[in-house]
Amino acid sequence: MMIVGRAFSGFSTGMVYPTAPVYLAELSLPENRGFLVGLKGLMNTLGFFAAGWVGYAGSFAHGDLQWRVPLATQIPPALCLAIMTIFLPYSPRWLAMRERYDEAKKVMYSLHHHRGSDVVENEFAEMCSQIQHDSERKKKSNFLNLFTRQYLRRTLLACLTVNMMKLSGSNIIQNYQSIMYNSLGYEGQTVLLIGALYGFMAVIGQIINVFFVADHWTRRVTVISGSYCLAVLLAVLTALSERFPDGSNPAGSRAGVAFIFMFAFAYSFFFNSVNWVLVAEIFPLDLRGVGVGFSVFTQSVTAIWLSYAASIAFDEISWKFYFVFIACNLFAGTIYYFFLPET
Repeated sequence: MMIVGRAFSGFSTGMVYPTAPVYLAELSLPENRGFLVGLKGLMNTLGFFAAGWVGYAGSFAHGDLQWRVPLATQIPPALCLAIMTIFLPYSPRWLAMRERYDEAKKVMYSLHHHRGSDVVENEFAEMCSQIQHDSERKKKSNFLNLFTRQYLRRTLLACLTVNMMKLSGSNIIQNYQSIMYNSLGYEGQTVLLIGALYGFMAVIGQIINVFFVADHWTRRVTVISGSYCLAVLLAVLTALSERFPDGSNPAGSRAGVAFIFMFAFAYSFFFNSVNWVLVAEIFPLDLRGVGVGFSVFTQSVTAIWLSYAASIAFDEISWKFYFVFIACNLFAGTIYYFFLPET
């Protein structure tokens, strides 16, 4: 039953993940697109934050309640989300593509009426013109177009961008942080408490991103500086883990935890939302849906093999596994610097 439930959960996540950034990109204006996708990232970090505290609270329960209660707490948010989606508007682009022009214009007025009717009418006309152009191109477009010479660079950059959300080390730290805290000398419920506080740092980083980074820094500058920043933080964490492996030095252990917390903050500050904006903007409109979908597919494959490899790596080489993510971040930052154009 647990395996079936996880399968349904994974399937559902696979539908939502590529759809949400495309939907937000089609509803938002260019000047606030980063802000709206940043709110998506904020909801993600709030979810991780809540999950950490639920896990910590569950540690005080006894027997099967230790895992049944945390699982049950996922039901109310999922039900709320399902109910709220009923009230979401259709994407005006999706409506116009199906020649439901009156509905599309109504949605645009409801979203952008503050800009004035003339502006909305011009945007609607431009959207319809673009859809007409894309429909003519789409007759010749298909999934294989992602791998043609014209679009291969975009496809590779999009895949790199979303895969670096895993290869940066964020998911490994999120999923295996209890092992990391054990390596620094912490045990028992203290590990769960530290994990819950880790989620708080991610929330703070995402809030700052939403209001001060998302639509104020360029996408390119954000991912380049973020990649190198994460590499530096992981390098310091690696040195601390090597120098104080058994928790014999309390100050060293606390410093290790501090750098894990700083990593959570920096990842949310730089990466948690801008990557999705980049992927949505990097493809032309006629390939956006399939391009984002393929990118998320490669990300899911990376998450599977990385989760499998991580359990073995931590047993065999412990903190030396961090070198993999340091190298990945340095590699990504360099690729972004030389090959990623500003969207």
